Amino acid sequence: MSRNRSHRSRGFTLVELLVVIGIIALLISVLLPALNKARQASRTTGCLSNLRSFGQAWSIYLSENKGHLPYYIWRINPVTDQGADISWNGYWIGMLGTMKAQTGTMLCPETDVVPFNTRDAGPGGSSGFGLAKQAWSGAFQSEATGVLHRGPAKFINNTPNPLPGGYRVGSYEFNRNMCVGNPRTSAPSATGSSAAAFGTYITSVKPATDVPVFFDSVWVDGNDIMNGTETAQAPVPPDLSGRPAANGPPAHCDHWRFLIARHGRAINVCFADGHAGTVQLEDTFRMKWTPFWTPYRLAKLPRT
Repeated sequence: MSRNRSHRSRGFTLVELLVVIGIIALLISVLLPALNKARQASRTTGCLSNLRSFGQAWSIYLSENKGHLPYYIWRINPVTDQGADISWNGYWIGMLGTMKAQTGTMLCPETDVVPFNTRDAGPGGSSGFGLAKQAWSGAFQSEATGVLHRGPAKFINNTPNPLPGGYRVGSYEFNRNMCVGNPRTSAPSATGSSAAAFGTYITSVKPATDVPVFFDSVWVDGNDIMNGTETAQAPVPPDLSGRPAANGPPAHCDHWRFLIARHGRAINVCFADGHAGTVQLEDTFRMKWTPFWTPYRLAKLPRT
């Protein structure tokens, strides 16, 4: 009997422990990529939810303004407290805020907010540009604009209330060609910008299902995009980190701001009819960025 009790109380041998550890390590190596993919899919879904709320607010704005597209408001001259208040709420972020879009929706779940540091020029380079996985920051903008910064910068404020010391952060961009009063009206060109405003009313935005309004980006807005053609394509960034967009890209290369590896090789987009979807980077030029746009599939994008 004593031998049986001794046999039953015997612990694991070293070989048995190593086998168990090896099995656990193998299971982790198999399951971890699937778990990472599931987390990434969840964050992409959260980003799409943000953009759908933008689409709802956009539709409400258009309904309340009888289809009139928003004006482009970056600053009011002369800059006064009243003028800065107009800029804060007249710009697209303030417009969405007054239409009850939640302030937290300005941040894609795939991005982090870099703490304000006066010794830096911002997370991505000049003027507070973001990166593929980092939000842009208005803390580094001139407080004279009144749009992203009510300096001196002290705290994040994405609300419609322009509090002194508040600045905006975000992960999305507005297609400035959707604004009334947009200064660029050039025709398409393989060597120059094809940016142009759509007009005054939403009825001129056709087809609304193909026109991007809000989308993942490293900066807050843009409209100077070289169109090019299938055989003479617009220049692509050297990498998809977002940093090339912040560090002085060539002229007419605002598209470098959204050619980023944020959701794999894709970005999320809210279109002019209010719906949102995921668009592969190679297909971003198939969307209709301007009234004159020639659609084609981008080639030779960098791998990372």
